[in-house]
Amino acid sequence: MYPNHHSGTALIDEQGPLSHGELLSAVAARAAELAAAGLRSGDRALLCRPNGRQWVIDYLALAELNAVSVPLNAASAPDEIRHALSDSSAARTLTALPVARDGPGAPPRAVAADLSEIAAIAYTSGTTGRPKGTLQTHRAVRLGGEHIADRLELGPCDTVLSPLPLAHTFGANVLNAALCSGATLVLLARFSEEAVAGALRRHRPTVLAGVPTMYRRLLACPGLPLESVRCSLSAGQPAGRRLAVRWQERSGAVFAEGWGMTELAGLASLTPADDPDHPGTSGPAVPGTAVRTGEDGELLVSGPLVTPGYLNAPEATARALGPDGALRTGDIGRVGRDGEITVVDRLKDVILCGGYSVYPAEVERVIAAHPDVAAVAVTAMPDAVRGEVPRAWIAAVPGRRPDGKAIVAHCREQLAPYKIPRRTTFLPQLPTTAGGKIARAQLTD
Repeated sequence: MYPNHHSGTALIDEQGPLSHGELLSAVAARAAELAAAGLRSGDRALLCRPNGRQWVIDYLALAELNAVSVPLNAASAPDEIRHALSDSSAARTLTALPVARDGPGAPPRAVAADLSEIAAIAYTSGTTGRPKGTLQTHRAVRLGGEHIADRLELGPCDTVLSPLPLAHTFGANVLNAALCSGATLVLLARFSEEAVAGALRRHRPTVLAGVPTMYRRLLACPGLPLESVRCSLSAGQPAGRRLAVRWQERSGAVFAEGWGMTELAGLASLTPADDPDHPGTSGPAVPGTAVRTGEDGELLVSGPLVTPGYLNAPEATARALGPDGALRTGDIGRVGRDGEITVVDRLKDVILCGGYSVYPAEVERVIAAHPDVAAVAVTAMPDAVRGEVPRAWIAAVPGRRPDGKAIVAHCREQLAPYKIPRRTTFLPQLPTTAGGKIARAQLTD
């Protein structure tokens, strides 16, 4: 459980505010209900609810019982849910349906968790095959929230606005950061420009959390009331210097970029809230975590955040973890002399064009700066001469009608010729993962 000494409002959702005291009472009652229904320490429970207070209550009640939560996005397809249920051997599914009771709801005896035990099984997005269940320890989950709270200097006077899905590791990190610091979390059911603008006006948050795609969409919204925001937290994929600078200029708030993944149960690095001078980097590594570069510039991470492995997948675990236990992240990046980490792209997404390496994220950042572009993804396209060449998939800003020639002309001003997309395809919108990241793999499929 999170510290119970906080007062004031813990959570605001579509149902209104919920104080820390009310939240703790609701969690105790829910834990008793789940215990009466037969859930015990170490049992696994699939948590598949929309964003809202009941998700938070279930999540904390499972922690109170030392049960293992298996979070899954409420919009998951039936096949994804069946796979998670079968693979995790979950004893119970927590959805919008009530829990059947086996007897009177006596308060459960709180079980002290060993920090090395498994707290959650978080399923990856499955872009390279069946989703894998990533094991996350109590220590890693706790540190994931504490590191954000420390780097952003969160406290009881802060209000954090989050449209992130709680079933995603980043969304859960933000929840835990607010709870452990005593800040108020304003939780949106889902992201939309209108929902964020309304919450900014009503709740005057001091911290805004999101993924780069959300910030790009918000930049296209005139008149956003950002005066109260002192810090904007971004993670999920590299934002790039251009987006960070544009957002800092627009909002007047530090753009604190973090880098992490499901296999780290949180962020391995994060820009401090008082550092506006390093836009485009993901800040230094968090305490207790070591980041270095390996072969091909891949970032390797060691420390207590690293997953023990994947559930029922020893071969995948062996590929992900080195002999020394370091996580092979699959991200290409650099570690500067001052410790600042810059993530370039995913290793598997690099385009090999005539002997040159083209990083899709670099091309995407250039195209995203075009005023007519709302979202962009760059993928590889086969080429008889060069092997592969870049291809751009673009969603336009509503009311704008860019063409491929204009996009190419824009790219020529800032990119080498071999990095310029050979084809541009315009779509009404681009597919995204549950965490809000653009799903490149779905476009190539």
